[in-house]
Amino acid sequence: MKQFLSVNEVAELLSVNPMTIYKWCKSGKLPHYTIGGSVIRFDTEQLAKHIEGAIKK
Repeated sequence: MKQFLSVNEVAELLSVNPMTIYKWCKSGKLPHYTIGGSVIRFDTEQLAKHIEGAIKK
């Protein structure tokens, strides 16, 4: 079963402000799902791959 994280959980994980996460989502820098037009969730597997790829650059 897939696991999903909230904006606050990702912000804590990456040690940034939640507003930064919203900005990164809006600009397309983070893979995410928008539910009901306002709720943002992150697939843990996709997020891990994205972060890993960003670190390798």
